[in-house]
Amino acid sequence: MKASSESSSSEKKRSERVLLEEKETTKSSNKNKNKDDNTNATTLTTTTTSREVLLAECAADAKSASSFSTCADSCEANVVLLENELPTAAKRLEFKNEDIDNRPGVYHRVGNSTTEQALANSVNILLGVGTLSVPYALRESGWAGIVVLLLLGATTNYTGKTLIRCQRRGSLPMRTNFNTYSDVNEDGSVTVVKKARRALTTYEDIGEAAFGEFGRSLISWVLYAELIGTCGLFFILEGDHLKLLFESTMSQSKETLMLLAAGVMIPTTWLVDLSKLSLIGALGFVASVGLTGVVGWDLIQALTNPSGYEFPHTALVHYSTYPLSFGLLAFVFAGHAVFPAIYTSMQKPEEYESMLDKTYGVVMINCLLLGCAGYFLFGDQVSSEVTLDLPAGIISTIALGLITINPLAKFALTMDPVARGVEEKFNLDTSKAENLLPARVSRTGLGLFALGLAVKLPFFGVAMSLVGAVLTLSVSLIFPTACYLKMFGDELDAKEKWLNYAIVGLGFLCVGSGTYSAVSALMDASSDFGM
Repeated sequence: MKASSESSSSEKKRSERVLLEEKETTKSSNKNKNKDDNTNATTLTTTTTSREVLLAECAADAKSASSFSTCADSCEANVVLLENELPTAAKRLEFKNEDIDNRPGVYHRVGNSTTEQALANSVNILLGVGTLSVPYALRESGWAGIVVLLLLGATTNYTGKTLIRCQRRGSLPMRTNFNTYSDVNEDGSVTVVKKARRALTTYEDIGEAAFGEFGRSLISWVLYAELIGTCGLFFILEGDHLKLLFESTMSQSKETLMLLAAGVMIPTTWLVDLSKLSLIGALGFVASVGLTGVVGWDLIQALTNPSGYEFPHTALVHYSTYPLSFGLLAFVFAGHAVFPAIYTSMQKPEEYESMLDKTYGVVMINCLLLGCAGYFLFGDQVSSEVTLDLPAGIISTIALGLITINPLAKFALTMDPVARGVEEKFNLDTSKAENLLPARVSRTGLGLFALGLAVKLPFFGVAMSLVGAVLTLSVSLIFPTACYLKMFGDELDAKEKWLNYAIVGLGFLCVGSGTYSAVSALMDASSDFGM
């Protein structure tokens, strides 16, 4: 019995020694690998008890490769899984020091997206339904609306960078019981340093790091409202375009067509793996660029028409409806909610700001071309969706078809964060079979709620202006700047501090005037339709 005990003890010591040697080897390898750029990345392993807890938590969700991304975010432990303990898909659950700020003990999962992939994702997000209404925004503001487009583009680009600076600076306690992190000393001993913290990964995390639980709750509710409003816009868009595409063969009302579209779109929220929709979602970029090409080609045809073309009236400025353009054009740059996730996914996060500049360059060029061509071609009679004014033809039909298909994919992706928030609130773990039905019921209810909003307010341009003014401007201008001032205020020079004060002031001015104009336009539109 004693010999067995001594053998067990010897075996245990030998295992611990091997583990420490592996840590030393890993640490040395990381130092050699990062010697040229002076990074301070360190791969750590958990204790035996921590590993058992982690494996128990991860094993429940280890159904597919995609689930490990969620598993990594939820476990948030400084861990490298051992070979053969989980399937291959889980082996990249690595956490390292945030070397940009050189903060020991703050860990995040290593991203796997290249800068080019991050650029493609960012462009696809911004080149969405908002671009359809750029000509309509110029109709409401006149040519002077280009100033608003350029100003919002510059300021939201800046706040997109300051938001990520807050993400790099802040940290939160780990949400699991991995509450300490350790380091390996020169002699091979392990020293527990202090309570471990995790890097920020979402917009809500940034709000909590800056303003506590109140900041997290406020930003969460505003983001959820914006996403539900966007889903409502998808239904309106589908109703308008389906009616135009099939007006010669179908006599159904716009509301009926929205209901038919909901029968296809809402079930997509039941999918466990939304990556299956990513290919269809990528058509959004093709559709937006293709639409710009179609409108531009129609303009060239009109300009070169031998018999002449009588261009409709345009104005330099429309003072009475100018504020409506604030929300419409802000919606174009509604990407801040996902910028933190894109940053977290990057292999080279230090290239984020240059990637964002390229994203805004592509989006701005597309919006200027589409907006100017559409307004010049259709003038003050342009519709809230420029696609509704395109002349009949095969090219226009293809563009309309792509625009119609795009919301079918983006609906589930847009609704997913809201649905997950509801499921978390009611402790619905969708990895368990018994929770799938309640989760689908809740997702269906959210979809029907968005449909109800669309049926009640079926005016695409006015609805987009209202969502953009109240919600998008808050998410894209006010909140990022408030967080930046809170977390960096003492370090900013007077020039940058006043710049941020000016952005907050601009945000509140645009929110107030844009909301008032949107509500007034909504009341006028409702009375015209006898609602």
